[in-house]
Amino acid sequence: MRPNKWVALTIVCLIVFVICINTTAINTAVATIAEDLSLSTSTLGWALDVYMLAAAALVVLGGQIGDILGRRRITLVGIGVFAVGSVVVATSFSGAQLIGGRALQGAGGAVLMPATMAIINDTFSKEESGTALGVWGAISMLAFAFGPLYGGVLTETLSWRVIFWTDVPLLLIAAALMFASLRGLPGGRTGITVDVVGAILLGLGSFLVVLALQQGQSWGWGSGPFLVALAAGLSLLAAFVVVELNRRSPLVNLALFRRRRFVAGCFATFANTVGLIGLLYFFNLYAQSSVLFDLSPLHASVVLLPYTVSMFLFAYPSGRIADRIGYRVPVVIGLLVMTAGFVMLSRVTVGTTEADLLLPIVLCGLGVGLTYSTTSAAGMAAVTAEEAGQGAGVINMARFLGAVFVIAVGTILYVGQGVATLDEHLDRVGAGQVEKTKLDRVLTGSPSALESAARQLDSDTRDAFVAGARQGIVSGFSDVMWLIAIVGIAGTVGSFWLLRPDRQRSRP
Repeated sequence: MRPNKWVALTIVCLIVFVICINTTAINTAVATIAEDLSLSTSTLGWALDVYMLAAAALVVLGGQIGDILGRRRITLVGIGVFAVGSVVVATSFSGAQLIGGRALQGAGGAVLMPATMAIINDTFSKEESGTALGVWGAISMLAFAFGPLYGGVLTETLSWRVIFWTDVPLLLIAAALMFASLRGLPGGRTGITVDVVGAILLGLGSFLVVLALQQGQSWGWGSGPFLVALAAGLSLLAAFVVVELNRRSPLVNLALFRRRRFVAGCFATFANTVGLIGLLYFFNLYAQSSVLFDLSPLHASVVLLPYTVSMFLFAYPSGRIADRIGYRVPVVIGLLVMTAGFVMLSRVTVGTTEADLLLPIVLCGLGVGLTYSTTSAAGMAAVTAEEAGQGAGVINMARFLGAVFVIAVGTILYVGQGVATLDEHLDRVGAGQVEKTKLDRVLTGSPSALESAARQLDSDTRDAFVAGARQGIVSGFSDVMWLIAIVGIAGTVGSFWLLRPDRQRSRP
């Protein structure tokens, strides 16, 4: 018996709500977590990146295992893994434990994201899938919208740990509903084997590339460790492509990339996520910096609320629009509007006020909301029902890689520009090298780090230190916004070309 499609959509939306609210809530709490666990910017970046990296490395494997075991069984497994990861994070008392828990959450998300999209593909017709994915996207945007405020309130009134404790009961409710209601979902497919070799090559290769990017600042961009890690990672990824071309049941069916609409869905999803996660992460470092706005987590979430609310308001109608006129117009316009917002944000100065941020933040939210579900729907429209699990896995891999990319490369720009600017100010007053090493903690927005650093300096050096940190944070944030804008431009142009109408052949 085929399961009720609306019951299936409700359960899927509850799961996605938990994953997405978790993603944005932690961004609001990053400064407090760094203060509580004494983390550097690099370690903090790893706590966010390892989630995305684990998800990106395992999401296609999760989709393939879902095809083998069936949607219902793999979803229950994913819920269990994500819940365990939430408990590990909630009880963290070190950076290592925090990173380990986030990795487990990423592995759970890697299973759940393609499973939820595949369940929608299984229970709704092709004609309804855009609307269903629009609801899926709207609930995701609601969670993204509520997440910063939710995280800010819990962080200030109780503890950032409560953010992760609340994941557990919600996931248990979803598991109970899944177990009781969705018995009619398609079972596992025979004749498919798990591509363990491909999973290892993809996961290890991705990890080494991100490791090189994350540690390049401290290792040195021309150092042996950086070059070895980068070369090894790229070599493993190249080997992954070769292996996949010669396997009967590949982890990634590279033939999917011969379909330009599927490529468009992946590429536009990557660009959308770069904008979505890039602003959520770096805005909180920028706004909560103790030398600039010095906003509390709750205040920062209120300033960011127009962004997340705009995402929510435009996510659902985008699916209905796509069902009526196709994916090209909402995807291209959405990415274009998003890009315009980030170009405006790149113009920030030390004198920028909260009111100055309102219009660009709204534009960014509007653009991200228009494209969040339509990019995924465009890619899923190009796959068959039998390919739904793997297709959803590849699209979500693009989503997670976008998040890994913007946090890893954005951190390089943010910290690198900040260090360079601070050094310039300190050099003008003849400061030594010791003070220059303290910018890393300043960029976490930790008030105690700035106070401790400032107390050890004479008045002239202290003034230069604070001025350099302020200008460095602004310059770093501006550079990250330009990075996102460039990706947005590439996504706009690429989507316009790849989603062009097929040429109709005239009949003789």
